[in-house]
Amino acid sequence: MSEDKTDHCEERQRRKRINLYKRIIIIVIVAIILLPTLLCIILFCRLNSLQKDFSELRAYIEASERTAQAGTSSKGTGQGAGLNMENDGRVPVKDNDTADSTTDETPQESADVNVSDTENTHETESVTDDNETSGNTQQLIEQAVEQGRKVVYLTFDDGPGDNTENLLDVLDEYGVKATFFVNGHHGYETALNRIVMEGHTLALHTYTHEYESVYGSVASFAEEIITLQDYLTDVTGFRPYIFRFPGGSSNSGTPLPITEYIDYLNENNLIYFDWNVSSGDGGGDLSAQQVHDNVLNGVASNDISVVLMHDATYRMTTFEAVPMIIESLQDMDALILPITADTKPVHHHIN
Repeated sequence: MSEDKTDHCEERQRRKRINLYKRIIIIVIVAIILLPTLLCIILFCRLNSLQKDFSELRAYIEASERTAQAGTSSKGTGQGAGLNMENDGRVPVKDNDTADSTTDETPQESADVNVSDTENTHETESVTDDNETSGNTQQLIEQAVEQGRKVVYLTFDDGPGDNTENLLDVLDEYGVKATFFVNGHHGYETALNRIVMEGHTLALHTYTHEYESVYGSVASFAEEIITLQDYLTDVTGFRPYIFRFPGGSSNSGTPLPITEYIDYLNENNLIYFDWNVSSGDGGGDLSAQQVHDNVLNGVASNDISVVLMHDATYRMTTFEAVPMIIESLQDMDALILPITADTKPVHHHIN
């Protein structure tokens, strides 16, 4: 009996050892299967990250090459592509969508506008080449006006949005640089970086565009601007300081006199721009042809035009009108430029 009991104990221990070995073998097999899979996943994620970095670097290099080539071949043909003045409107540092109603963004027909005779100044980090380019740009503008050519600044408010990259593609196709007065819409970081890298001017239109927040007080006005500046700086590496009021400086939706907000801008070296040509797309359902006609009729009345349009998903007729507008302007040999720090501001008269 004793021997049977002993044999039984030994058999049980042997089975335990066998089960242990089985578990160890299974664990090793699972590890052998899982480890390569995990390594593949890690390598795949790393490859995607490197590809993204490479794509951004390649886009930056291509944009730089296009700018350099345009700078050597510029003939002042109206595209404004060879002026290399993109950074004049931005300071380099190492720092929900509401539609504008007709009364918000379109001044009354009787509202007067003027081009300021005094250039605003801004403390910027600049080099001799920038100063020379700025001088060349002013010469081109003066020569264009003397020759009877139109000088046109195409500006787009309320972006970025779902159409911004398509709009950038169109501008690139025609070799035109524009100005984007943006809000703090997240999820469009690629578009924001393209605006900067492709030589357009990135400008401020307040973070929320909500009148109560923007115009509630000078303090809330300042917070709207600073929050947007910080966001754009984090995304693009540039801190814009060119500004446009939601509704323009002539809008009637401010509880304080507009001059109090303007004083804040002046004290903080921010340059604001209104417009003297409206596409009319701020209200009503206009066709692409109507948007085009509004712009061209307005341009015909001014030597220098700052054109108001909107960059938003629901502004499809505006997007469709842009190629027509550019072709018409180029046909008349207009000089199309982005707003920069030395552009003479267009201001609505303040009563």
